[in-house]
Amino acid sequence: MQKVKKRIIFLDLVFMLLLVIQFVNTNKQTRILFIGNSYTYRNEMPDIFEHIAISKGKNIYVQSITKGKATLMIQSKRDEVYRVIKDHRWDYVVIQGSSRDFIQPTEMITDKTMPAMEKVIRAVRRNRADTKIMLYMTWGYRNGYVPFDYTDTYEKMTYTIRDEYLRISKYYNFGVVPVGIAFKDSRMRRPDVDLYVKDGAHPSLKGSYLAACCFYAALYNESAIGSTYYGKLGPKICYYLQSVGSKNVLYQRKKYNLINQEVQ
Repeated sequence: MQKVKKRIIFLDLVFMLLLVIQFVNTNKQTRILFIGNSYTYRNEMPDIFEHIAISKGKNIYVQSITKGKATLMIQSKRDEVYRVIKDHRWDYVVIQGSSRDFIQPTEMITDKTMPAMEKVIRAVRRNRADTKIMLYMTWGYRNGYVPFDYTDTYEKMTYTIRDEYLRISKYYNFGVVPVGIAFKDSRMRRPDVDLYVKDGAHPSLKGSYLAACCFYAALYNESAIGSTYYGKLGPKICYYLQSVGSKNVLYQRKKYNLINQEVQ
């Protein structure tokens, strides 16, 4: 009888321990770092993303290190970037190239942009080898970038950026968050929803909210629809942006190498 009681007590303790482990794993905080320029910090997009995730019940910590107009070459030379990389054992690091980093001639991308990005990647890997690195696919300017004939319309600039991000994704086996394609889809569906500010390049609040929804869908492999965080926007427009952002990520996870990239 005494042995039976001891066995029951032991099994109870094991069961309680398993519950504790499950609780800890379920509530583990996910730490995410954004490295970028004004495309990231405009309208405090990382904060929008964080609030969307929290409203959906996620335990998340988000930080960003940004500099206006910074290319990847500039980022790779900033001591602040490497200091912030060392701040935490990041689960994810999101790298955003400048709006024109990946429309440059091939030799410039190969000789300058890629080595600069690799320097940042090495720093991330030294800090934590299993950090997942994701790429932030940006969008085309409202009227394209005229100096290059292959980007002189919105569509051509968008597809040039997309193709280069996909090439880099395949080379490094990184996931790509297709924010630029979500912009394109929204422009086709509802041209009345202006995703740009007056300069035709930087995101409006709606554009930043759409980007945040794309990141939510990419990292959690679930729709952002249902988030009750609207910021300074109304629930109706936020529902639309949640829908567009989520669809463009979730329906194309394989294409953008997002399979098995989500938060575990």
